[in-house]
Amino acid sequence: MKKTILILAAILVVVYLALSLLGAGGEYPAERLLYRAMKTHAKIADNPDVAPPWLIASVQGGLKKLIAKYPKTFASKNAYIKLAEFQIFTKEYDDAFATIDDIMNKFGNDQLIMSMAYFFRGNIYEKQGNWQKALKEFEVLKNKYANTELGIGTPLYIARYYRKKGESAEAANAYGEAARFYERTGAENRGKALGYVASSLLLGAYMETGNYEKAGEALAALFDNYPSPVTYSKFLAYVEQVYVEKLGKQEKAIEIYKNIQNKTKDQKFKQFLEKRIDYLKAKN
Repeated sequence: MKKTILILAAILVVVYLALSLLGAGGEYPAERLLYRAMKTHAKIADNPDVAPPWLIASVQGGLKKLIAKYPKTFASKNAYIKLAEFQIFTKEYDDAFATIDDIMNKFGNDQLIMSMAYFFRGNIYEKQGNWQKALKEFEVLKNKYANTELGIGTPLYIARYYRKKGESAEAANAYGEAARFYERTGAENRGKALGYVASSLLLGAYMETGNYEKAGEALAALFDNYPSPVTYSKFLAYVEQVYVEKLGKQEKAIEIYKNIQNKTKDQKFKQFLEKRIDYLKAKN
């Protein structure tokens, strides 16, 4: 529970900051109310199991006040999301569903807000033990909002659910579907941010299932399609983990290192790669 609250809190902070940048004039009073609610939210997130009811009620009251007083502000969007979150946290599921319905009716054209709304709906059903209903919500999230952080992560979320439950056959099918989804999304959005994320998650799906041959292919494709310092810093460690430790293919690791050497202009990085190449050659 604490981990879930902290993750949602982090997402909401990002949303708040993004919306605040767009606000002006009349946004300021609403943002102040939201800021106070977020400070209290942080206290609850630090230790949610012992948060007194009055503290939670005060946050909900503040959010409802913001929504009623400043309905057309950017801050009200975040207030709606936080209100739904608190209602889920306190297991007021009927109220949470009503809030989510309001969110969907008011912000149906906002991809980010809608992705969070569908995630909340699925999360409620999951907490209630109704996975089939939760799955329907997550499928909509995956298919309609793949360009959001929650949407693109949904296929792996589903697969991990089955793995955590020990349902091996369902997990295998879900991981297979996730891989196909990420392959297709990566191909359709090659060179774009969404394609990069999908390709990264494809690597993750193969690593989690121990399919290291496919993981190696996904890794090589990442370096080929997205040659950048960010990609190298994030995924370079996988080269030897996959090709040397798991597959015993030092020559393939060397090949990837050489390809990266040819693409980077960072001389220190080139020297580092040369040292790794010499090390792998000495192992043969």
